Amino acid sequence: MERYTVNDLLEARERRAEFIDSLLKRYQTPMLVMRVNYPGLQKTNDLTLTIIQEMSALICTVLGEKVCFKTWQPGAEGPIFLAAVKEEAIALKRITVNLEEKHVLGRCLDLDVYDSLGRSISRQELGYPSRKCYVCEDYAQHCVRSRRHEEHEVIEFIEDRFNRYREMGI
Repeated sequence: MERYTVNDLLEARERRAEFIDSLLKRYQTPMLVMRVNYPGLQKTNDLTLTIIQEMSALICTVLGEKVCFKTWQPGAEGPIFLAAVKEEAIALKRITVNLEEKHVLGRCLDLDVYDSLGRSISRQELGYPSRKCYVCEDYAQHCVRSRRHEEHEVIEFIEDRFNRYREMGI
């Protein structure tokens, strides 16, 4: 796997934002963006690639004909799945929050929804609480910002969830 730097990560975020903008202009529909919440700089690996492949297939099954464009790309941010979806943005966000909360791999994912104007729809806007940390159940944003946990703790959580997913035979 390719080794990435902090600058690679920052540049990848900028390119992703530009790509989302171009897709919004082209399709004029809400956009779904899915990533694995994987720590560190080496976010593209066999585990994250497999999770994105399997979960993007599930999303496409759930949304069916509403998906008018889809793609996924590996890179410094890890593999990212993007889809233009013919669905009202609030309804799409509810679908993604349900997946994040109920699917065994849901907590491992970051599912962002942008309306057709490019505005991100937040969980809080819909009355859902902020996401919890994998390790301690505090708010995830607190732990990420303070770097409260070691990378290996978060990676172990994701690996455990993936193993549970495989054992369930889904």
